[in-house]
Order: sequence, then structure tokens, then C-alpha cells
Amino acid sequence: MYCYRKIASMAPSPKESEQILEIRQDEIRHFQNFSQIYSNLTGNEPQPQVIEECPNNYKNGLEFAFLDEQKTVDFYLGMADYIADISIKNAFKRAAADEQNHAVWFLYYLVKQK
Repeated sequence: MYCYRKIASMAPSPKESEQILEIRQDEIRHFQNFSQIYSNLTGNEPQPQVIEECPNNYKNGLEFAFLDEQKTVDFYLGMADYIADISIKNAFKRAAADEQNHAVWFLYYLVKQK
């Protein structure tokens, strides 16, 4: 979520920055939803770890975000295929739809950089 704030701060226009911050809010909501699901299922709090560094320029940040969103769509849809609980299945499907929408925005901004 830090990375999207960083990318937004490098955006060339307030409109782009605002859209990226909206995407960041969606990501925060996803994290909260999945943290709650994880806690309910395991009785433990999740221990997330940052495993990749956020790029230091706007274009590379957009590409990083686009690829991450696309990978996440595939992951969420794959998870939804194996989940029996309908409310959890729907949470994954909804998040996958959000991620695809985010990927489109990042791709749009990336193409504008060319």
C-alpha cells in the first residue's frame, strides 16, 4: 500500500494521483477483508511481509503495479475456484474484479507515458 502512495506522489497530474490513491484505498479494503477472513479461519493475525521494493520512477512504478495487479487477479480467481464458503468465494471474486479494474487504470497510465 506504501508503493501506491509513492507512485501517486510521482504522478504527472492531480487526476492520475487521485485515481491511484483510490486504487490504494481498494487495496487497503482488500487487506482488511482478507485479514478478517484469515483471523476468523485460523484464530491468528496475519503477518504480512514486503517482499519487493517499489520502483523509484513513475513509469517503472506503473509497470510494477500493472503486473502485480494482473498476477493478483489470477491468484484470487484460482483461490475462488477451491473455496466452498460462498461469502469467502464472493470476497475473492469481488477482489479479482477490483484488481482487473486497477490493472486497466495502470495500463492506461503506462501507455500515456510512451
